Amino acid sequence: MPSHRRRFLAVPVAALTALAVAQAVIPVSAVAVPATDVSVTLAARTTSVPAADDISGSGPAVVWRQKTSADTPAHGWLAVSGGTPQDLGRLADDGEPVNVDTVSVQDGVVAVATSANPNGALADHVTLRHLDSGDQDVLPVAYDSSGAAGDERYRGQAGAGILVQQSYDDASAYRVRLLLRTAGGADRTLLSDDEQYEVLASDAHGALVLRRTAPGWDHEIVYVDFATGRTVTVAEPTTDELPQGLEFTPGHVGVIDGATLTEWRRSAPEDGPSTVTLPVSGARWISEDTLAWYQWSAVDGASELFAMSRDGSTTAKDLGGTFTDLAVGDDGKMRVTLYRPDVDAAIQTLADGRVSTAAGDATTIPAGPARLDALALSDGALYTADDSSRRQGVLLRSGLSAGPAGASASTPSRVLAYSGGLVHQTLAAAGGRVLVEQGGASEPGHFQVYEDGKPVGTPLNYDNVAAVTVADFDGERVLMSDRTTTADGTLLLYTFADGHMQRVPSGSALNGGAVYSSVRNGTTSTWSIRRTDLATGTATTVATVNCLPGGLQVRGSRILLTTCGAGSTTGLLLKAGSSAGTTVDASVHTPILGTDVLYTFTRSTDGGAVTLNAQPLGGTTTAAQPLFALPEKSNSAAAERWAVDRDAPWAAWMDDAGVTHVTWAGVPTAASAAAAPTGFSPNSDGSADTWAPTWTYNRPVSWTLTLKSGTTQVRSLTGTASNGKVAPLWNGTTQTGGAATEGAYTWTLAVRDTVTGRAAADVTGKVTLRRAAPAATVTAPTVASSAATTASVPVTWSAKTAGVKSYDIGWRVATRDGAGVWKLGPLQTWRTGTTATTAVFGKAGSPVKPVSGLTYRFYARAHDDAGQTGAWSKAATTGIPVDDRATALHYTGSWKSAAASAAWSGTERTSAAKGVYVSFSADGTQLRVVATRKSNGGRFAVVVDGKTVGTVNTYAAKTAYRQVVFTRTLGTTITTHKVQLRILSGSTPGRSTVALDAVMVTR
Repeated sequence: MPSHRRRFLAVPVAALTALAVAQAVIPVSAVAVPATDVSVTLAARTTSVPAADDISGSGPAVVWRQKTSADTPAHGWLAVSGGTPQDLGRLADDGEPVNVDTVSVQDGVVAVATSANPNGALADHVTLRHLDSGDQDVLPVAYDSSGAAGDERYRGQAGAGILVQQSYDDASAYRVRLLLRTAGGADRTLLSDDEQYEVLASDAHGALVLRRTAPGWDHEIVYVDFATGRTVTVAEPTTDELPQGLEFTPGHVGVIDGATLTEWRRSAPEDGPSTVTLPVSGARWISEDTLAWYQWSAVDGASELFAMSRDGSTTAKDLGGTFTDLAVGDDGKMRVTLYRPDVDAAIQTLADGRVSTAAGDATTIPAGPARLDALALSDGALYTADDSSRRQGVLLRSGLSAGPAGASASTPSRVLAYSGGLVHQTLAAAGGRVLVEQGGASEPGHFQVYEDGKPVGTPLNYDNVAAVTVADFDGERVLMSDRTTTADGTLLLYTFADGHMQRVPSGSALNGGAVYSSVRNGTTSTWSIRRTDLATGTATTVATVNCLPGGLQVRGSRILLTTCGAGSTTGLLLKAGSSAGTTVDASVHTPILGTDVLYTFTRSTDGGAVTLNAQPLGGTTTAAQPLFALPEKSNSAAAERWAVDRDAPWAAWMDDAGVTHVTWAGVPTAASAAAAPTGFSPNSDGSADTWAPTWTYNRPVSWTLTLKSGTTQVRSLTGTASNGKVAPLWNGTTQTGGAATEGAYTWTLAVRDTVTGRAAADVTGKVTLRRAAPAATVTAPTVASSAATTASVPVTWSAKTAGVKSYDIGWRVATRDGAGVWKLGPLQTWRTGTTATTAVFGKAGSPVKPVSGLTYRFYARAHDDAGQTGAWSKAATTGIPVDDRATALHYTGSWKSAAASAAWSGTERTSAAKGVYVSFSADGTQLRVVATRKSNGGRFAVVVDGKTVGTVNTYAAKTAYRQVVFTRTLGTTITTHKVQLRILSGSTPGRSTVALDAVMVTR
């Protein structure tokens, strides 16, 4: 629904204005980027807080008007449940002195009023977007600006319809009527015979209308019910100024006067009004649960927005922000446009007089134009201070990366909004925190640390921040000089956590929770560099030099003396624990020590431009590389327009147009884990015949790979990688083309950036060359019953050659096809690349459950550390015996079935009767009989194809289950044989019982 307009309320609301520091920019010549740089730019204008108005809400949907930086005419915007705002496109202008809402949402329908006139005009059509279905209806508005009969003006939304004011002639008199227009339906006249209408509020069920009645142009505010057409007069103001406040909620409509609310029920407006005493006088807006009003604040010198619950259950409270447009949606909720120091501009929902924190109740307004000022770099992140478009500044962050295609920067995102004025000069970052200096020359100011958008610790206040210089910042503490330190040769060390201050010697530095200072050794000409742990107070000497140190800078184990000697223009770079160092030119500008990079400065031969250079300190040392010419400051009080990263190799500068240029100052680094095989086998078997390692760097590189056997160089390979992927190939030959001997080799990879020429640190490792193929062997029980009582087969395998890293295990089985012919099936995989050496076929992880009567064959092959895969081994064959209870066994005579937990499948078949037998068919190449040996064990004869081929005595002094008591080769091919096992007389009295467990035929 349309917002209640401030012009009717006559309440002063301070406009949201951008605070900016006016600076006279001193032009400088264009800064040429050297061809050897890897750079990226960030646009001169980035995002900040825009103005948004005419908000309207309906359940989870909210819409508003907003001007963008790219297009002057206003656009409509839509967000659902606090989601990403959607640009609805350019809207029609509302140039009339009455309300013409051009974007609104009611009952799940968004209305967007648009003009076809590219220069802007009142709406000539309204698009209704149904959020639930995605359907759209376009309703025409016959606006021609003439005011003659038939001229129409869009006045507001009515759910899935629109309210249109239409002019007509009545007895030669100019009149207007208010129409309800819907898609596919005839226009309905709601009000007529008037001079002008302004829809103050509307939804799908009714509208609150300010009408100018004819012929006297009197004012009347009426509520119109769409369903019945009934109207009720709410107020009769003498001018077009509204009453103090209006109510238009899903249930009621009314006016507010002081603390009295006169309201009608929308369901029965003819019943007359009732009066409600509000818990506060002076309310201007009212929703289902909230009262809101502006109240003058002498402290802020402005009208602040106050709110409370409608029933008085929450007290009145200053909502603590800059609020602009307010509206009550057709869902009875009040929404406001809020600008607050800790939150981007947003449309917020009020609930019971407070800003709601419920999910979906806040929608961030898309950003508009902004201005970037101070720069800071830390750990691959660029921080820029944006002092425009809000009362307090905003800090933006861009993540930096250097890839094969060059440098890149992420879209700047808001880190925090800080209070207390604009950034003046210092913007420092370290350890995930930022240090902001606020205030200007000759005015109070302070230094504040922020982390994750929130202030950390106690700010450091100064009467005049212009007289303060930050010497070092580590995220926890700051070292700075001021008028006092300049006079007594000290620096102020301030700890933000507890506000502790102490004096340290001039030239000190911070690093790793310690302060580093130089101390003269008595009356000698040597000085000690001392490290004082700030947690314990323990002081240790980390280096000794024979010159007067200037300022110190420390990163890790490296220490930079910015000058070495009185009046010297030369610095000294050394490592902790060593007094030997490398001289550094400090004649042009103080050098800056970063992590693995040293920044130095040179001046052009004409004495003009100063160039920033970067010298990598990690890996192979290279000469300093020019990055860019330093831009000049706009004035003496302004911040420097360049910065370097002391934690990652980046530098940045800003040109006169506000474009920020970021340059990579490092060496190539591995963008992914190295993939270097530990071995290969140049034996022409088609498997791992070459060694093909790969390394992926974040930059285009040239490379050299050296292979050695002991201290003797065997081969050197070189190449380039424009995409950063280094992929050498060694075929196992020496530099002269001979075959390299089998054994272990060391390799070294040297990489250099092809654009900047900077060298990365060498990479080393080992590779094994093997020529013999790996081999493995596999074992398994011939009969499954020899290992267990159920159909599970323990299989083991092992290496027959050196260097085996893993195994593949396969299996095959013979089965009978549809024609009754036994055929051996294909080799199937059971284990792949396993490092185990045993498993049970038939248990967890088994591809199939072994079937009685079938024979399984197991195979193994090995993979070695050279990348070779060996051949499959000979098979280990295991048969799954047929249990004594199987239907394939036919018993003749007296046999008994007995349970025996240790027997195959838990049973056995017994008999002591001479002449009884069991018969079966044996289709296979070998026959095995499984029985139990016992102290009463008897004898039986084995008859194959009518011929006795053996006699078995099952006697044993000690019982032994699942014993293979008979084995017979039936032939070399699978053919059918008739077999009988016939009980014989006992060898002695009491030794006549045969306990048959199972039979197995190998197939």
